Amino acid sequence: CAAFPEWFSSLVILEGGLVARDANDASRHVRAACQRRLKSNRTLFPKSNTNSGATGETVLPRAKIYSNLEQAIEARLSTTRRMPGDQFLSFEAARDMVVRATAPASKVASSTSRQVDSEAVVFRHDPRLQWPSLQYYTREQVEAFFRDVNTSNIPVCFLWAADGWPVDAWAERIVNDVLKPTILKKLSGSHHFHADPDSVEAVANEIIMFAEEQKL
Repeated sequence: CAAFPEWFSSLVILEGGLVARDANDASRHVRAACQRRLKSNRTLFPKSNTNSGATGETVLPRAKIYSNLEQAIEARLSTTRRMPGDQFLSFEAARDMVVRATAPASKVASSTSRQVDSEAVVFRHDPRLQWPSLQYYTREQVEAFFRDVNTSNIPVCFLWAADGWPVDAWAERIVNDVLKPTILKKLSGSHHFHADPDSVEAVANEIIMFAEEQKL
């Protein structure tokens, strides 16, 4: 949006923003990212092959196999419990995410010697998405992006979750003082407040009212 404001009539941000890191830590971040790649690529790609399903998605040959959908849902809930702050995720939201994000484990078994039950599933996402990044924006860069969005006069609706991803005083300040959203509210819920049954209605209502105000 900052780079191509002409493509946007408005912007809705949920629990969003840009991750900023200290510029003095750049070398350390590059080292950590490279070390993770060197270690994990040998495990993920022992023969540099992947398995593509009928729908076109790619399932890695060493993807972890869950005995059934319920076990995969519990794994997703467990991940949220390990997140910083007081984050939580409802079973209903986790189930919807897992149903969308998994594939039958037979797609892995068909290209390996692994034996799996017919109900077994694997996650389809590429685990490399969770690896450390080679490069992060600095705080100065994030402030510049927010300032450019603000000066473009694009209406912004920014919604925080009360028990979402923890943010520090700097992050709150630049949203308030630099981005200056048209709508800025903190709603009940956690990081996935747009998916949890107890909070989705309030989130949807705020977005709808914002859209109506902007005549979208």
